[in-house]
Amino acid sequence: MNRQRRIEAIKEKFRLAGMSQEHADDDIFSSLYLEWSTMASSCPLMAAALGPVSNLFSITALAEPWVIELKHGQFDRFHPDNARTIALNAVSLAFGILGNVALLANFTGRVKYSLSQAISITSFYIAGILLLALIGDDYRVYSSLVSDGLVLQFSQGYWSAVITAVLYFLCGFVLTWNLVGHLRGHYPASFILTSSQRSLMLQILCIIIWLAGGGGLFGGIQDWLYGDAVYFCDVTLLTIGFGDFQPTNDLGRALVLPYALIGIFILGLVVCNVRSLVLVSSREKKSLNRVERVRVRNLQRMQLEPADEESFDLMRKIHKSAKKRDMLATLVWNTIIFLIFWLLRLVILHRLYFCSTSLLTIGYGEFVPSLPGSKAFFVLWSLIAVPLLTMLIISMSDTVIAAIVYVAQKLGDVMLKNTSSHLTTEPSQQVPTDLESQKPDEPLSDARNNEIENFNAAYDNYCTDHDNERITKEMLLVDAIQLIVSDMRVDRGKKYSYKEWNMLAKIVDTQFDWLGTDSPIRFPIDEPALFLRLYWNSLKDHLRNKRVQMGKSQQPDVDMFESGAETSKINKTVDAILRATGQEKL
Repeated sequence: MNRQRRIEAIKEKFRLAGMSQEHADDDIFSSLYLEWSTMASSCPLMAAALGPVSNLFSITALAEPWVIELKHGQFDRFHPDNARTIALNAVSLAFGILGNVALLANFTGRVKYSLSQAISITSFYIAGILLLALIGDDYRVYSSLVSDGLVLQFSQGYWSAVITAVLYFLCGFVLTWNLVGHLRGHYPASFILTSSQRSLMLQILCIIIWLAGGGGLFGGIQDWLYGDAVYFCDVTLLTIGFGDFQPTNDLGRALVLPYALIGIFILGLVVCNVRSLVLVSSREKKSLNRVERVRVRNLQRMQLEPADEESFDLMRKIHKSAKKRDMLATLVWNTIIFLIFWLLRLVILHRLYFCSTSLLTIGYGEFVPSLPGSKAFFVLWSLIAVPLLTMLIISMSDTVIAAIVYVAQKLGDVMLKNTSSHLTTEPSQQVPTDLESQKPDEPLSDARNNEIENFNAAYDNYCTDHDNERITKEMLLVDAIQLIVSDMRVDRGKKYSYKEWNMLAKIVDTQFDWLGTDSPIRFPIDEPALFLRLYWNSLKDHLRNKRVQMGKSQQPDVDMFESGAETSKINKTVDAILRATGQEKL
């Protein structure tokens, strides 16, 4: 009986935590699974982000001739591309667009995974190979013309083609890697993405279309080259505003205002949704993997009773330690990636001051990208630097910034304790900080200890005297439900102590193995919701059994809450509680 109840409780925990029971049986905590599952979400997200960016640079490569003739060190004229270069460039762009369309169709479920992957991978590789061949051929022509005495320079179109080829090959590689994981049976034939990650891809596509359209619009109005117009749109939407390109006629000035407002709004949505890439893509799996490995290691090494308080505290410490290590690891990796990308910009442009002011969107304008290659690279760098900076700030907010805020609050409490204590609210009304809240190892308050002791005393009296009309199991369960509702109003993410879990185990007649595979705290869950659901189910089961024993029904499956004066009041009370706490569907 106890074993069956424990199994049902674990199944309920998985449902409330958004997991299926199959996860408990699969070897989801191996490092191999972690790597492949991370790849299942990261690879398509990376391809969907870089694919539209590569198309933007491919359009620039098609719109401008690749070689510039100089006279006295200044621009003289473009050296025209031959018909074959233009034709193959257009074919490469078509294949790149086809790869992105197939990828988007896979995200929306309109094309099967295998077909979409075959089209996308093939298209990206063909587009990259075509551009690579054109780049090599154009470099050969460039070298021959230079040997003839002409003073030449590669245009922004040529460098855009170089960037596009690299991005096409990168998209093809990550999608191939994702396909290999599916063929080896590590995940199903679908992209494992959240709704926020899917919306992020659509927003990236929108911002790239906005940049490409703006380049054509302002290029025509201001008589700029397409690459220069895209560069102008980029520094405008990122609010850098160097001032080297600016509208010079009334139509351009009139259009730049709505264009910038809408573009900045779309860019803001992208930056906000980057949070999902940091917090959702792999951190939860990494945390679970770390927790499980430490749990198994402690279970093999330590001789602890499975249901004692020491085992409970150890499991809590394992979760807390894993969370801290994951946040620090995320901060370190984001910092390293950001610094590498920032130093790459520094190596290419040789301007520490310029890189810093550009990254902070100050844009004084005293230093600006002037060479065709530097403009093309600046557009790519700026589009990637903004989400990287956002990821770094998010990681710091969970660790460094939270620690600074915590220390500042404690320092303020110490320094201003005597002068402002009368102005502070009651402790129960103060809002805890991220580092103060949710510490499962904190001692319970005196009031809470009294509530638990009174409940245990009432439960012991009930167990020794079932005929006592003043103490019934229904009353005990309703009192317990009221405690949970109070917790949900104050702190929905509350983590319960060993005493509170022990109180739950008593009344639902079960025993928890804190370090075992059936541990209810093995995974991160919504503990108040789980408590409420288990108490509620126990109340219904008890009333059904009581009604059967009284001879009013011989069918235990009959809903005991449809009639009966004894249970009508309890039914209405609990239903109101469930509605008030958003748990009416439990």
